[in-house]
Amino acid sequence: MFIRQRCVAQAVALSLCGPSFSFAAGNEQLSEVIVTTTAFHGAPDDVVHPVVVLSGDALRQQMGSSLGETLARQPGITATWYGPTASRPIIRGLGGDRVMMLEDGVVALDLSGLSEDHATSTEDAVARQVEIIKGPATLLYGSGAVGGAVNVVTRRIPSQQPMQGLQTSAELRGDSASKQRAAVGTLDTALSQDLSVHADGHYKANNDITIPGGTLLNSDSHGGGGSLGFSLLNDGGFVGLSAGALMQNYGIPQAAGSPAGGPRIDMKQTRLSLRSEQSLGEGPLQRVSLSATHSLYEHAELEGAGSIATQFTQNGTEARIALDHLLGDFKGTVGFQYRRIDFSTGGTLSFVPATLTNTPAAFAFEQYAIGPVTLEGGLRTEYQHIAVTATPALPNYSGLATSGSLGALWHIAAPVALALNVTHSDRHPSATELYAKGAHEATQQYLVGNSALRRESATDVDLTLRGHQGVRWELSAYNNRFKDYIYLAPTTQISSGLPVFNYKQADANFVGFEAEVTLPLLQAGSRLLDLRLAADRVQGELADGSKLPQLPPLHFGAELLGTWGNWNASASLWRYSAQNNVAANETPTEGYALVGASLNHRWTLGDGGSLLMFINGSNLTDQLARRHSSPLKAIAPLPGRSVTAGLRLAL
Repeated sequence: MFIRQRCVAQAVALSLCGPSFSFAAGNEQLSEVIVTTTAFHGAPDDVVHPVVVLSGDALRQQMGSSLGETLARQPGITATWYGPTASRPIIRGLGGDRVMMLEDGVVALDLSGLSEDHATSTEDAVARQVEIIKGPATLLYGSGAVGGAVNVVTRRIPSQQPMQGLQTSAELRGDSASKQRAAVGTLDTALSQDLSVHADGHYKANNDITIPGGTLLNSDSHGGGGSLGFSLLNDGGFVGLSAGALMQNYGIPQAAGSPAGGPRIDMKQTRLSLRSEQSLGEGPLQRVSLSATHSLYEHAELEGAGSIATQFTQNGTEARIALDHLLGDFKGTVGFQYRRIDFSTGGTLSFVPATLTNTPAAFAFEQYAIGPVTLEGGLRTEYQHIAVTATPALPNYSGLATSGSLGALWHIAAPVALALNVTHSDRHPSATELYAKGAHEATQQYLVGNSALRRESATDVDLTLRGHQGVRWELSAYNNRFKDYIYLAPTTQISSGLPVFNYKQADANFVGFEAEVTLPLLQAGSRLLDLRLAADRVQGELADGSKLPQLPPLHFGAELLGTWGNWNASASLWRYSAQNNVAANETPTEGYALVGASLNHRWTLGDGGSLLMFINGSNLTDQLARRHSSPLKAIAPLPGRSVTAGLRLAL
């Protein structure tokens, strides 16, 4: 993405497709963007793997009703769409557990990977930046993230003193298609020379969404949360604690003519976190990092009358330690990670048994620079044991997953770089894939797992060429070959009134590309005009030539980005082609085009404060748009014409 230099506060601050409206507080224009998700923290242009970073005004301007909708306009990324709250990112055609959701480098420890109707607990409303690593470049966090990782970076555990004694922000936003009401507030301050504190809170609610020709029933939601964190700081690092809570209540959309009510999800999560980093001096051992998080997650799926159809409870704990080192021309990190998930379920429609999962892992990364070429290598070994605690008749699962990567970044000339990555990764089957059996009303599916599933392996080759002088451009092509790929296949059978879907396994192949170029059309003092063009596509099929379900279609479009002084404006047209290359028993999806526009203005206040006003229009032609990657596409199209607006104040 081109949000590296002046574009952070200018071109990128403009909505890519226009759907969401957000108001941000404070002067959050960034002079430098650092990618924290990789083993070697650096600027996006210096990262070997394909990466997108949204921060500052760019993040606020593109913020959607959920994290999936915030990211769905980026090349190579779409989302599931079970309504405005439950929309999880899909990267290069891969979703679920193959895309790891992180908050400050720690797994979200929610149930969004268990089923597509479950909202993620990572909240972009309080994010400092959002990082998206594409492809299996996440061996630092888990072997299963073949598609990539999304890391929401916050200030919930302060890692440095506020630049001024007290920093606050307040944000308000609203949306016409859903009658959304949202508010966010943050506070950062120093209680003493070595003690910093952070607090944040947010609330958002919406009515049923307006769609072309009507209303999407049972798509309303409300919820909020907040956190409080402290850190003790010294010259070499910090140690901090935070406690946070999140509550969400949302409906799963229903077809027009459905009886009143419908399935709802009532979710609660509390999260306690510890983080510490400490410099070790000038010797070969450079820095030690420690993190630990415990999460209690509860999730009830309610029937129309309010009775509990399914109750999920998950106690999750993750701890990791990493040691950075410098040995001659080699720099790297080694570490250990442990995750424990105690999952239980009940209710009249429980479809997954209770399980206890233990996952210890070790990882190592090394980097070596030879003139203009930077070489990287990574290795991760991970053992997983899943014990079925509620139904002893079902077999337990245990296995060892070993993953490795080799990459090279060649700065061919000052503005041009070529990156090549080859990664082999193993993924354990999830408890849902192994043991699911029963009706899942929220997704309108009868799920049947397969306890004989084996470990899934993928070998990915990724080639990226990018330049960033005058014209900014990036082109990526990839080929991801799977052995024993696990997928959910629709059938013609009906059980409990729902279509039956079986978890199956076969070899598969994914091929795709992403392209993006930003052309400067005008540069005259503070007046700037850029044209951004982008496109992406992924194709996937099984070894027998049959297509895989829910793959996004070709996506391409253009956007004009203008800046004059403290004003920014954009106009965009994005086309999503029809998807006719469908799996067996899957219906095709018609194409659609989305027209958007935005306008924002920033006022500078005294003592470094600022006020940002913006207004966005999305789907301005009120197109009927059905996202192929959503199993509810026939029921739940995307919102119709919408205007969002907001203010953000930072002091």
